[in-house]
Amino acid sequence: MSTDTKPIWKKWAGRLVLLLLLVLTFAARCHNRSQIFHDGGVFFVDGDCYSRMTRAKMVSEGHWIIRHHDFENWPQGITPHTTALLDWMIVGLKPAVDLAFKATDPQWKNPFHAQTLDVAGALISPLLGVLTAAWLWWWAGAMKLRFRGAMVLLFAVSPIAVHGTVLGRPDHQSLLMFLLAVALGCELWLIRPGGDGKKSHRAWSIAAGSAWGLALWVSLYEPLVLLVPVIIARFLRERKTLFAVGSREEWIAMFGFFALGLLVDGWRIEMPGAELREYFGRWSSTIGELRPLKPTEPLLWQWLGLLVLAAPVLLCLAGREDRCAFVLLGGFVILLALTGWQRRWGYFLLLTFAMSLPWQLRAFRDVRVAWIAFAVGLWPMASSWWPEVKDLLREEAAVAVFDQVKEDQAWHQLAQTRLRTIALKMREGPREGFIAPWWSSPQIAYWSGQPGVAGTSHQSLPGIVDTARFFLAADTGKAGEILQRRRVGWVIVDPSADVEQRDRLHGVTNSEKVLGVAAPKEPLCEILNYYPKKAPSFLREVKPQELGLVTQIAPKDGSDPKDRGIQIVFTQMQRLFHVEREKQ
Repeated sequence: MSTDTKPIWKKWAGRLVLLLLLVLTFAARCHNRSQIFHDGGVFFVDGDCYSRMTRAKMVSEGHWIIRHHDFENWPQGITPHTTALLDWMIVGLKPAVDLAFKATDPQWKNPFHAQTLDVAGALISPLLGVLTAAWLWWWAGAMKLRFRGAMVLLFAVSPIAVHGTVLGRPDHQSLLMFLLAVALGCELWLIRPGGDGKKSHRAWSIAAGSAWGLALWVSLYEPLVLLVPVIIARFLRERKTLFAVGSREEWIAMFGFFALGLLVDGWRIEMPGAELREYFGRWSSTIGELRPLKPTEPLLWQWLGLLVLAAPVLLCLAGREDRCAFVLLGGFVILLALTGWQRRWGYFLLLTFAMSLPWQLRAFRDVRVAWIAFAVGLWPMASSWWPEVKDLLREEAAVAVFDQVKEDQAWHQLAQTRLRTIALKMREGPREGFIAPWWSSPQIAYWSGQPGVAGTSHQSLPGIVDTARFFLAADTGKAGEILQRRRVGWVIVDPSADVEQRDRLHGVTNSEKVLGVAAPKEPLCEILNYYPKKAPSFLREVKPQELGLVTQIAPKDGSDPKDRGIQIVFTQMQRLFHVEREKQ
């Protein structure tokens, strides 16, 4: 092969590898598509996603700046920490989804044709995941790093990275992962040995500052925590040039975008109230991503692979030639400690670990040994994906093993479908609040258009506490007082059982944890779920007939007036009660 054609062959081979990695990135994030698109609707991963989509819907209706909303913690509402940037991106993606449906479904036969905002919300995070993978590939090329394929592959298939950018999860983590990947990548370029001139340095500085500023606009928590050690490290090493002409543009861009965020969304930091200080610790202990990650748990190996065990040594070896390795080692140690404290930091731990792979693998010296070590290290990650792969391939051996998983998924789908049926029934009445378990309140609010007393944000903690008090109430007078004070017109009871205490309702056990008290002998939540006829007089149960869950099949021969045919009652899971104010 001539020297002229070899570079062209390498270029097209690299493009093919990139394309395959991007396809894999998107496909891995769509592994849950059957749980998102079913029964003619789009169902999101968790409650926070529905809160985001409620905001996106408000933006699509013309409310471009949202500094207060009352669909949670009704009627007081909250000043949200959620910001406009991702809302705008979802609404901006909607025209592209509309165009795609017009091209592929001109007859409007697809039920999702009328739900393109929901489809855009479901797709935004996988697309951001693909964008992050593409950036990592391009950045490694600009840095002239080897093993960029390994870096992008790890990001593509790591369960924690997939979860952060999965289909049906329009949450801010996906946008933060992209912005922080850009910010950290630019910072590494700026401190790398050598340079490409002042003009190039200025461009990378502006890109770094812009990414940091946009990340701080999205959230003042994770980006700020990561920015502080970056500033400290640069101050200790480059204090003379920290505000020089080459670096000044970074600060201008950072504060410029942050100031723009303040102009749009306002100041989002408030002093915690008495209820937040008293109940936040107990409430947060019930949320998975706020729990600590124990070293004995297999999650860390499934997220990062076995190579994490050798990462400190490999980065120290690489740091003798390139100081970027020491920067990445410091970031890795900080994020590992933060992830041990709260699992939510796992997204950024994986990002930093993936970006450090080119330095880690370079420390092996031998390319073949490096690839073997990387492949062996992926074993725990591959094991975690194996059930999904077997299910996809529909192997006979997998049917019996994973029947329980499929049954649980089917029941979850049914529960969400029935909850949407209830929410659509609530649309018929005037705008009035509802009480439901806090984890399901955002989707009810999104589907029904009615505001919820509870919510999934910590700003909604006063409403969460009142909801818990209502469900544990033994005195109907106190329950009625909560309904009246909160201007509640609907009550929804969830029949799901506690994961650890299968004989008890989740609504009861969670309320106990939030309030820090034991439930009475017959809490109101149990009465409404098991004995709805014993409900207080001011709560009227909405019957299955009113919800459209009863179908009457007429008899073939209508000559006998007593023959009413067959009545089919569909499975109803949650119970809906309407508040009769005149009976309170």
